[in-house]
Amino acid sequence: MSDYLPEECLTEILVRVPVKSLLRFRSVSKTWDSLIPSPAFITTQLNHAHHKASHGERSNQQDQFILFRHYSSCYYVSDDDHGCEINITSRGEECFALHKDDESFPHNPTLKLKPPHNNFLKYLRIVGSMNGIVCMVDWNKCVFWNPSLNKTMKTSFETGFSSSFPVNHLLGLGCDPITNDLKLVRLFYSRENNHYVVPPLVEIFTFSTKSWREVAAPGPMYIVVQSKSSPQAFVSGAFHWVAHTPPGQGSLCNVIVAFDMANEVFNEIALPSCLASKRHLNMTVVLLNGSLSLVPDNMFRAGSNYSSSVWIMKEYGVAESWTKLFDMQYWGTRSGEGDHFQKQWGTSID
Repeated sequence: MSDYLPEECLTEILVRVPVKSLLRFRSVSKTWDSLIPSPAFITTQLNHAHHKASHGERSNQQDQFILFRHYSSCYYVSDDDHGCEINITSRGEECFALHKDDESFPHNPTLKLKPPHNNFLKYLRIVGSMNGIVCMVDWNKCVFWNPSLNKTMKTSFETGFSSSFPVNHLLGLGCDPITNDLKLVRLFYSRENNHYVVPPLVEIFTFSTKSWREVAAPGPMYIVVQSKSSPQAFVSGAFHWVAHTPPGQGSLCNVIVAFDMANEVFNEIALPSCLASKRHLNMTVVLLNGSLSLVPDNMFRAGSNYSSSVWIMKEYGVAESWTKLFDMQYWGTRSGEGDHFQKQWGTSID
């Protein structure tokens, strides 16, 4: 009977079904098997759940989950040739698990998962997650993984790497707000005379077509910086990175570079004026309570002082709306007994 229903009607019915039931329903037909794991359906389902939550309705789809990666390790003691004990810890098998985002974390996993890659793909860096899909990469390959369905899709980067041609690449995962299609954008910098060349080559992978293509719009005339451990900052339909002017091209200017996933163009967002020209500043752009936020920190060259702060953009795209939420100061001294640090927290609303 479902073959006679328009896809829009079928989607409206299935988004109200619990996730565990949806996993079983994939075996009903090829149509259902194709529809349920699609990014468009997942987005619609998430929007439906968020709408019910915002209206105070209870839903069995409202459980939030944490994807937790860890390594099983073995610990043992060995004696060296001089009779001294050596403590040895070796990294073991890579493990993944889904946990409910509540007080039971991390002791009670909801589901234990196998790594979403073969042995030839060793450690994979997590780029980010969007609409239930986790994106993981190494230097040459990319894996899109749906932990709930334990399904993967792999792709190789369009432009490769060469050991004789130093390069740098940065990635951003987002969703086209018009088509609900998942997109992965890649900035690929070549290197000449010990400096990265701007603008970078820009490529985009579209989940629906499962293919790479070059972006027609010009790339940013900045050196984009991306922390490997930072969470993604996908806000208002755009992915965001911190960037700075290339060395030797005038005075230093720090900005946020945003890639619009729908129009596939780059935009610039100004930083707070006190950070726009500061050197030796490690800045991370993050998503905080739905708003674009900035976490700059600075380890002074002497190695004894450390400072950090948290800024939030209250009105997206408006530089004057940057507001400092927290200041953090650290003081340290070195002695024969090790490092000692004192920490002072402060809050301010500028």
